[in-house]
Amino acid sequence: MDAYTMGAIVGSIITGLIIGAIPAICGVIKGKIKLAVIGFFACLLSAFILGLILALPVCLVFLWLIFKK
Repeated sequence: MDAYTMGAIVGSIITGLIIGAIPAICGVIKGKIKLAVIGFFACLLSAFILGLILALPVCLVFLWLIFKK
């Protein structure tokens, strides 16, 4: 595996962790732990698959689910 591929993999995982932390923190604050955990791992997986193109919409969907009344 070359350096470019490793960099892409590590970069996508770091992006997923950062973007996934947003719904995780908001979910914990609002007391919706299940949505927080699912949102974190969904953002991590989607960032690994398509990067920010998919991770940001997934994050927004989970934020909407967490903050809806």
